[in-house]
Amino acid sequence: MTYTLPDSQTQATGDVKVASPHKCHAVKRDVRQMIEAIKYPAKDSFLLSAHRGYRWDGVPENSRSSIRRAVAHGMICVEIDIRLTSDKVPVLFHDPSVGRVTNIAEHQGREASDVYSPFTGKGYNPHIIDLPWKGLVENLKLKDEHGEICKEGVLDFASLLDLIETEKLEVVLFMDIKEKAAVPVLYELLKNRTNGSGVPALEWCVWKIFVHFYGMPEELESEAWWQEAIQIGKPVYIPVYEPWPARQLADPLASIKAWSHKPYVLALEIGMRAEGGFMQDLLDYATSPGCPVKSIGFFAALGDLWPWDGKEPKFDIGEFEVPWNLEKQKSHYLFRFDACPKTHNELLIEGDSPDGHDYRHDLARWKELGFTWTITDRGVELRDKGFITE
Repeated sequence: MTYTLPDSQTQATGDVKVASPHKCHAVKRDVRQMIEAIKYPAKDSFLLSAHRGYRWDGVPENSRSSIRRAVAHGMICVEIDIRLTSDKVPVLFHDPSVGRVTNIAEHQGREASDVYSPFTGKGYNPHIIDLPWKGLVENLKLKDEHGEICKEGVLDFASLLDLIETEKLEVVLFMDIKEKAAVPVLYELLKNRTNGSGVPALEWCVWKIFVHFYGMPEELESEAWWQEAIQIGKPVYIPVYEPWPARQLADPLASIKAWSHKPYVLALEIGMRAEGGFMQDLLDYATSPGCPVKSIGFFAALGDLWPWDGKEPKFDIGEFEVPWNLEKQKSHYLFRFDACPKTHNELLIEGDSPDGHDYRHDLARWKELGFTWTITDRGVELRDKGFITE
């Protein structure tokens, strides 16, 4: 179901790399088959979802080029992050603020010292919810991992649907929705849309929602937008159990048991940090014969830094010493937006790990524990190493 495209077989287009179509040996795939492969994992399979698209190498995250690149490399699905602007336009944005991945300071003619750096956590970094799409965000340019300004602008969700339809991209979208207010807005945008093959967006735009938004199925099912979705199509859903959201529930185990018996649930996402830590009981249930859902995923935390590629970052790194050899970096660094990067070990909540280590970088361990798919960066590299099957 997949094909690989070595990085040497890419061609430059402006400031990003895209796949060279004539170099690919593509296998035609139907998005419904992709959904089936996720929901009913084959024995020994381990599936990949590109994290914020297939980024790095000058390709900005949550961008048109990162989506195209993921599809060109045969990735079965793409996780995108969604937030709202002040005028309620859903945009593909991971951070709550815009400084790291846009040219907001440069666009507004600010001093060079105002340019935000994720290595220092200093600079002009307004929140996306405080900025209007019309007249401002729509005119910003994205930055790549080095801090280089790209030709691509911020991608709004409606334009992403246009891209998938007009370019006939066969891809499953995992919608990582950062705020509950965006949910009904997204529904109105996608409910009447299809991909280039005519498959309704409701079938391949997966509602991947933190459980503190909807802790039990009846909370979701009471929403008017969901009632309409069930009537007009076949929506698919993934409840996401991360340490903080799961701790907001009175009984996380009762929650996951309830969700697992709903026919629209595609998979379960359990973001436990270590074997024997918080949410181990959820994984025990999910991998038991009594759980109807057999698709279990997690985010493989490989950090926000990138392997050394010979290019100096344009960001001010201040006193931060970049550990370029990521192979030896077991606890990877995460950008904090208002401070220097911290490792995933440093960000553990008490009870997450018996020995104080976050083991999500160890894909082989998680596969042995019963997980069947992951969301991660550097997916082609991991697939080449045999961790990922498709």
